[in-house]
Order: sequence, then C-alpha cells, then structure tokens
Amino acid sequence: MPELSRRALLRGAGFAALVAGLPPVAWRTSGESRAVLRSQPFRSGELGYSCYRTPGLAITAAGTVLAFCGGRLDNCRDEGNIDVLLRRSVDGGRSWGPLQVIADDGSNPCKIPVPVVLASGRILLLWMWNAAVQREADRGLRHLRLTVSDDDGRSWAPSRDITEQVRLAGWKPWSGIGPGHGIVKRLAPNAGRIVVPARHSVANRGSRSHLLLSDDGGLSWRVGAIASAGPSNECTVAELGDGSLMLNSRSRGGQRLVSISRDGGETMASSALDPQLIEPRNGCQASLLTYAFGPQRQATLLFANPVDRQHRTNGRIRVSRDNGRHWSRGFGTDPSLGAFSGYSDLARFSDGSVALLLESGAAFEKSRGEERRRNRRALAGRSDRRHDGITFLRVPFALIAAA
Repeated sequence: MPELSRRALLRGAGFAALVAGLPPVAWRTSGESRAVLRSQPFRSGELGYSCYRTPGLAITAAGTVLAFCGGRLDNCRDEGNIDVLLRRSVDGGRSWGPLQVIADDGSNPCKIPVPVVLASGRILLLWMWNAAVQREADRGLRHLRLTVSDDDGRSWAPSRDITEQVRLAGWKPWSGIGPGHGIVKRLAPNAGRIVVPARHSVANRGSRSHLLLSDDGGLSWRVGAIASAGPSNECTVAELGDGSLMLNSRSRGGQRLVSISRDGGETMASSALDPQLIEPRNGCQASLLTYAFGPQRQATLLFANPVDRQHRTNGRIRVSRDNGRHWSRGFGTDPSLGAFSGYSDLARFSDGSVALLLESGAAFEKSRGEERRRNRRALAGRSDRRHDGITFLRVPFALIAAA
C-alpha cells in the first residue's frame, strides 16, 4: 500500500473513534492530584508516523487547545520526511480530534511549528522548510513560511514564504525558530507587537538567538534584537512586568542564557547565563510563559525544562514572581523516576490552570543490545526508548506555586 494511503487510513481510524464517542487517545489523572489531567495527543508509531517531536501549543480565544508538532514518518532523526501536524481539543485536553496535516512536502522536511494567537482570534503559524538532505553538512537554505487560521484552527490558508524578510547579510543559510510559541506584547513599549523567538549562525562566531518582529498583524516581518552572548540556540520569549522582553536560550555547559530587551525587542540590553536555570550539558529546548502581570511592574513567569545537568529527565515547571530573578524548585512533570522529558511548550487556560505539551518517554537512556533487538518492531524506527510520544498536561496553578 502506498505510504500516503496508509497514513490516510490511520488518520481516518482516529476520526471514526472520535465520532463514535471514544477518545482517540487514553487519558488519566495524575497520582499527585486528581486535578492533574494527562493525555497523549501524539503516540509514536500511531496515525502513520514513527515519531513525534518539537511541540507547539496554543489555546485559542474560544478555549480550544491546539497541539502542534513535527510528525517524522520513518524515524526520530532531524532530517527526513517530516510533516507539520495539528490536533485540536475542545474539552480542555481530555480528548483530541482527528489529525490535521498543515504542511507535507514529501521527502522535504516541514517542521518546527510556532503558533501565535492574536487578540482578534486569528492564529498565525510559522514553520520551517528545507530541501531533503542526507547529512548535516549538506544543509542549504532553510525557508520560513507562514499560514493563518480564522476559524479556531479548523482550516488554514495556503502558506507563504517570508524568508527574505527575516534574514540578515552574513548569516549562514541554516536558521530556525522556536520551537514553542510566539507572543503578542501587552505592555508598552510597542504593545501589540508580535514577537517570535528565532536563531541563526554566523561563520566563525557560532550560533545566536534573536527575535523576529511584526507590527502589522503578521503581514510583514523584520529581524529584531540579537543575543549579545553565545552560544545561544533554540529559544523562548516572554514579556516582563515592566514591558521588557526576556529571551531564554539553550546554550552549553548546563545553564540557560537569558537576554533582556528593554525597547520592545529592537536591541538587547544584556545577555548572561542564569545559574538557577540548569539544563543537560548539551542543552535542550525549554518553554517560558508570562503567567500574569502583578504589582510594582513584576510578572509571574513559568519555565519548563528537564532540570538535570546530564540527561533529559526530571521535567519540571518552575515559577518566578519577580520577573525571573528567582525561581522555585518546580512541579515535577515526569510520571516516574528516570522518565524522559524533552522539548515542551506552555500555555494558560482562562481559569488559570496551566497547559504543558511535552516530549515524553519511559526512560532517558538509549536501548542497547538484546533489549533493542527484542523491541525492534515496537520501536517503529526510533533509535532509543525516549520518544514514546507527546504528552499533554493540565495542572492547577496552585500545585505549581506550592512546589
């Protein structure tokens, strides 16, 4: 059976289960509190894909949860046949609608979906495209594309290429965005500005995180502030209580790089490692969210990542009530000791509960030897025990604040 037909058949099975009143994925409440909801919109080896990675999360004006990711057809590698996917939930993450394929270009990867919800209710989705390559050394120009939805994520306009607007002279061809979500500034300066976290590389200078800006609702774009220190790579952005922007970046050496812009994202006032925010030694994408604005120009922030200096495990959601100067120990998101915790994205429900979309797995270590041979079929093309799928959690803020 041709591959496309096989995927279509599997997607149709998920839709049949939905209309029959059966949720297409299982869900359960956490043992820590019956108020914690856990479901799995993407399970590796199901719905036609071997592996799901790079989650992006949005909650629409209508309260619909949009779970985006990159569906990797054959394995978990960063190159290959990858599609931009979406599943919607209209009941707060308990069950999920049929799989929607936002972008599919055969062997050419379509990946890293980054959503932004506008005040009008329109949803922007930025994503990356590149020609298929076999090796990292073969990578050429990476294109940034943009699509929009005006009906709560049910349908999407044809994507347009905005690459020429978001590159500077001297950058290497390979660049990226997120992963995660973008934001709309709520405070001065430049309230209403769309801000998207991004990254690039320059010959002999390594990688740097930067911001992409739009002041006309996503019609046009330009490059904004660039982190003044490095290496900095995959990144996430949030607004502070004084209107400043915090760009929080993956780095090396086990600590996150934090950059601050005080002029709406035009320039960076500072970039420095934060010793409180540890990460695995080789880094890992993380998620940052402005949960609320408080008195005296302070913001309550949430930050999610694997809090471990060696491995992608011990996933936690941490809280800061003072614009990121101090962080709590954090609420544990892993279901068991030693579980894999990878890329993630955060959002807030209107009732104050917190949504987390998270790469998850049974264990952080790779399968070896006889165990791998026994589980070859179950692994469905994956190279380790880590990427079982993408999990959704809905957590009361009180549990996070108390941790």
